[in-house]
Amino acid sequence: MLRIGTWRSAGSLGMVVCGWHDGDPGPLETGIKLIYGMGGPMPDFPGLRVGALMATSAEEISEALFQGIDVVATAPDCCPSAPVVAAGMWHYGWTGSHSGALAGATVAGLVMAAQPGPCAVEIHRDGRSSLDGDVRAETVRARLAGTVPLESVRLSQEAPSRLLITPC
Repeated sequence: MLRIGTWRSAGSLGMVVCGWHDGDPGPLETGIKLIYGMGGPMPDFPGLRVGALMATSAEEISEALFQGIDVVATAPDCCPSAPVVAAGMWHYGWTGSHSGALAGATVAGLVMAAQPGPCAVEIHRDGRSSLDGDVRAETVRARLAGTVPLESVRLSQEAPSRLLITPC
């Protein structure tokens, strides 16, 4: 499972990506990566590898993560779902042939970006995700109508503050 959380700070949407292997053979690997939406100056991150360029797409973000960059800055016009999709591409190796997983991650990323405060999402290998925060399925459907073909995912309220997103 891949866990992603956000925090809000002046001039930025910060996103922390924590990755680990889930059931794969081999040693357990953990890591923390930062995907930093630029809206102001980049803070100092001592000891971390900071990307030299601002990423504009999920592909560019995931490429930087594959290259071992610890902090990836995103351009202001970057799609709000790109960091979540990129994290899945980096962690699970998703490509264009993983359309269900990419659809689930896209919706999870759009929902995360629309949250007014901190929230967290758990993304599974198949693109299924659970979002924890102040989120309601009806509100998400209304926000995403016309943006995302909602027949590609199923939204269900698991608990008052937990939304399940399942690719169809």
